[in-house]
Amino acid sequence: MKPAAQRSSAVDHGHRDRKKESQMKIVVVGANGNVGSRVVGSALASGNEVVAYVRRPETVSPRPGLTVAQGDAADSAGLAAAAQGADAVVVSITGSMKDATFMQRHLPAILDGVRQANAGRVVLVSVFGAGDTAQKASGFARLIYRTVLRKFLADKAAADHLLVDSGLGYTIVYPVNLKDAPEASAATVKPLDEVREVPGLPTLPYPNAGAAIATIATDPAYAGQRVLLTSAKGWKSF
Repeated sequence: MKPAAQRSSAVDHGHRDRKKESQMKIVVVGANGNVGSRVVGSALASGNEVVAYVRRPETVSPRPGLTVAQGDAADSAGLAAAAQGADAVVVSITGSMKDATFMQRHLPAILDGVRQANAGRVVLVSVFGAGDTAQKASGFARLIYRTVLRKFLADKAAADHLLVDSGLGYTIVYPVNLKDAPEASAATVKPLDEVREVPGLPTLPYPNAGAAIATIATDPAYAGQRVLLTSAKGWKSF
């Protein structure tokens, strides 16, 4: 089964957890970030149990259905405790653009924590332009990726490979440029092998990205897939 060509920005209620018919447990690593905080809000709004795994718990507002767990991405034991019984673990962290090894340093411990907890699928928020996704970008975008963002994107690509090679269940999400703006029309989620080109430099508001990633985390149809997350017109098919 493949995901629909275009998803609503709301979380899909069609799939239900085997353990709890109307609820899944979602752990969000980096839950106080621009994307992670929106994933938390969207997953909660759909009635899911959410664990926000953050270094500074005071940065996350308490809400019904939300558990805030203090921990660092490098602390596999701490994440393992927080992820017990989790159906999905969303990883939404990023380092400085100048840090060429941030994800490679931090993702292994996260994967160890997921493995220790025997948790469900890892949903890794990567970035469009990392690895082979750059081949689908416009000429101008590829120039930026090869120069200004080269080391940052190489780190993201290396992390993507670490996850694929880990043996854990996964989905890798490749968002286009994200921006701080009010929610717009629904985001488009497409398997990478169905995308011929991403023209120009499409942008997507953080709320749309967060809602779409929450949907991906709760929808088992995305298991084992690498998907583009873009605007309605920000892609072309074969």
